[in-house]
Amino acid sequence: MGALCALAVLAAVSVMASGLAAQLKPLFAGIAAMTGLALARRESIRPPLVLVWQGATLAVSDARGRRELLFSPTLREQGPLLRIQARTAGGQRWSRSWWPDTLSAPGRRRLRLAASVSPRSGIHLPSMAA
Repeated sequence: MGALCALAVLAAVSVMASGLAAQLKPLFAGIAAMTGLALARRESIRPPLVLVWQGATLAVSDARGRRELLFSPTLREQGPLLRIQARTAGGQRWSRSWWPDTLSAPGRRRLRLAASVSPRSGIHLPSMAA
């Protein structure tokens, strides 16, 4: 959350340093900062999820005990992030992105193994550092 708040402040600073008209800079800097802080708040109140990969189905449980089945899950590496995409029972798209370092080493291994066994696993994109 600290990084998201820092990005919100840096967005406002970048607007102030831009070539925008002087009378518009404070307005757009405020909008950038408030939007960034609102996104940080939204992420801070989002409950953590537990993922259980079962073949072509992904079960997702939150801290409140609600469980949802997701279909046709794909796991993709996008630079340093992992991204899971799937469809809900109603056909809506569902996705989450996160740093894989938040998982334990065995958890990362199990997730990548489950994704590689699934016929719908995503392509592995090269790392940004490569």
